[in-house]
Amino acid sequence: MIKLIASDMDGTLFNSNQEISPLNIAAIKQAEKQNVEFMIATGRSLDTIAVIAREYQLNCSFLLLNGAEIRDKDKNIINTINIDNNILPKLYDTLIGMGYIPEFMTGENTQICGTEDTMYLNMGYRMMCLDRSHTLTLEEAIEKGKTSIFMKNMVRNDSLEDMMAKNLPIRKMIVFSPDLDQNARNRDILRENFPELSILSSYPDNIEINAKQAQKGYGLMQAIEKMGISREEVAVFGDGLNDLSMFELFPNCYAPANAEYEIRKRAKEVIPTNNDDGVGKKIFELLYKNKEEEAGR
Repeated sequence: MIKLIASDMDGTLFNSNQEISPLNIAAIKQAEKQNVEFMIATGRSLDTIAVIAREYQLNCSFLLLNGAEIRDKDKNIINTINIDNNILPKLYDTLIGMGYIPEFMTGENTQICGTEDTMYLNMGYRMMCLDRSHTLTLEEAIEKGKTSIFMKNMVRNDSLEDMMAKNLPIRKMIVFSPDLDQNARNRDILRENFPELSILSSYPDNIEINAKQAQKGYGLMQAIEKMGISREEVAVFGDGLNDLSMFELFPNCYAPANAEYEIRKRAKEVIPTNNDDGVGKKIFELLYKNKEEEAGR
């Protein structure tokens, strides 16, 4: 019997227009009626996800920043795992040397260092990463980024020293680049030089950096332990490599057909794409099986 459903957002619950379809919403609402908890499991932070949850009236818990932050339905923090501040100067210099513009995610907002033009360029790369149809030009992406939800929660600093003087908790760092081959090489370099960190990607266009234990699978294990739920009572959905730890730890794991190959390979089942309501269709199926199990008792 499934008691908890945990779903990634981008590329999984979201369609290509960054929307949750009516069928997916209906499935989540039906799960709620059947006392099955729904959890958003995302690399994003609360400042962007809370707006979405409110827009779609989702009564859910939150696994955020790849597991660096877990919050209950009332958005109260249950657990956090931060990157060691002592690592930041070396890590920042390494990323800058690789040609990236690092974002620092605190759980409350996102910090960035550099000029306004640097910030806008980075936002353009982020928008290009989210555009899985790959139709945006960099100029179009920069303009789109200026009015995006991510820009609203961005705080610019002149330098890393200025940001570090604020003594903020850094729960995740992320960089974007359309040079996919270079990203792959740099991920390996970062893993070799920073073994104390988790170096992952949602898409080939980005690199996501957390403390080693701040991964979705580990975070979800902590959450269900407090809820008194077993791994077999959890269904997880995801499409990117930052979902891999969930697929390794939870047997009921489902990947939309648009997911990365490694995720599809490990999935219990490959479901329809994020543009074909794959998550919603599978949730309805799982809820039907729950009813069958209840009836058979």
